[in-house]
Amino acid sequence: MTNNHIVDLFLNPKSVAVIGASKNIVKGGNRIVHNLTLNNYKGKIYPVNPTAKGEIYGLEFKKSVLDIEDEVDLAIFYVGNRLIPGLLEECIQKGIKGALIEASGFEEVGKKGLELRDKIVEITDTFSKIRIVGPNCMGLTKIDENSNSEDKGGFFSGFGVFEKYKRGNIAVVSQSGMLNGGYLMHIMQKYPELGFRYSCSIGNKMDLSEIEFLEYFLDDPTVNVIAIYLESFKDPRKFIELCRKAKKIPKKTIILVKGGLTTQGQKATLSHTGALAENSQLLEAIIKQSGVIQANSFDELFQFARTFSMIYETDKKLPTKGGVSTIVGSGGAGTLIADLTMKYGLRLPTLGDDSYKALVEVFPEWMPPNRFSLVDIWPAMEKAMMERKDRDLVIKAAYDAVLSEPEIEGLFNMMFCSRRFRSMWNIPNMVKNARMTPKPIFFYLIGEAKEVRYLSEKLGGENIPCFSELEDMIKNFGILVQESKNKAGN
Repeated sequence: MTNNHIVDLFLNPKSVAVIGASKNIVKGGNRIVHNLTLNNYKGKIYPVNPTAKGEIYGLEFKKSVLDIEDEVDLAIFYVGNRLIPGLLEECIQKGIKGALIEASGFEEVGKKGLELRDKIVEITDTFSKIRIVGPNCMGLTKIDENSNSEDKGGFFSGFGVFEKYKRGNIAVVSQSGMLNGGYLMHIMQKYPELGFRYSCSIGNKMDLSEIEFLEYFLDDPTVNVIAIYLESFKDPRKFIELCRKAKKIPKKTIILVKGGLTTQGQKATLSHTGALAENSQLLEAIIKQSGVIQANSFDELFQFARTFSMIYETDKKLPTKGGVSTIVGSGGAGTLIADLTMKYGLRLPTLGDDSYKALVEVFPEWMPPNRFSLVDIWPAMEKAMMERKDRDLVIKAAYDAVLSEPEIEGLFNMMFCSRRFRSMWNIPNMVKNARMTPKPIFFYLIGEAKEVRYLSEKLGGENIPCFSELEDMIKNFGILVQESKNKAGN
């Protein structure tokens, strides 16, 4: 599958040398070794520091990579930028195949940094002697098993130490180290049900770039969703070609956040990764031709990734025309949903006679249902006298009625979350109802924050998307329609 691809060397090395390893727990060189050992990296680890003595996390220090007797696949650098050329020469002499340079201070700092870059290009013979990821990055992460499993871990080579994580079907490629560090930890806590397969910080892209990682993840069947943050395109034509290839692959979606879309943002990218200014019209054309799903922020990037991840995990069918139904317990929420569906190109179809009659059966005479697919369920719940058995029958009848309509491709279900009403929930039935159909079902959860989190985690653990904001829910359904059209148009 991905064997013999250059990225395989960086994500599946059999041995690594951590150059700049330190006993000082506040230094990045310490945390990289800690991350590898804590998360059960299966290969050999060689901490390298010319002045350190003894051991670190049970591993003996080496003064140089040349002192390592065995072969080394990958060198991880966490040292000052001026030391790197000489250390790279030693790596080449040792026969090390790849270098992951996490140090900064290259293109992004001006003339001196550019001189260092040029020196590295010369030493490596334009990267023919050793391949490089970085510099100015935060390492690579590959999750093989969940953190709570006996065989936990994978390959964690960043200096952000991960202790809780879940394996999933999402791969992240980012020019921002934050997305393989603090922000990824934040997302893992915000969405504990969300799993990741890879998170790759590529920094300045001196050698390997988004292109090689995209190639790798497109061919990896364990990856369904590729979330990307870029400040520049290394090879726009190849990027477009690979994104178009993804359209032809079932259960493969690319989501992009592009930094530096404005003149002010381009100034920021120059000082961050050394990315040069790009013409805004050209950027727009690249993104449009690629056909990727475009997100406007990191939060939106991971929200979209979460939605696609869950849809693919549960084999739901992507909606093609945007016909939806909604079951709410509030007329006001229903009205807002109706407005927002139009904003995002969706619609609430009119129910057929059979579906409408099925709803009439469970609604009271004094408050019959609507003819279009906005179902205010509260009157029917009152008719059922809020008895759990009868209430479950009402919900199932409403689900059966709207989801049997061919023009309805998905459902929004509003739930009020309160500790007082938790006994009214029938989570197994909610899960069963969501699984009975190939159509996506989204939940809008509102009420007490603690209870919203509780129900969100319960349903999220079953790969059922939940949202605490109406607009987020409807926007996320809209991007499913967009991706369906992307794939249909190829």
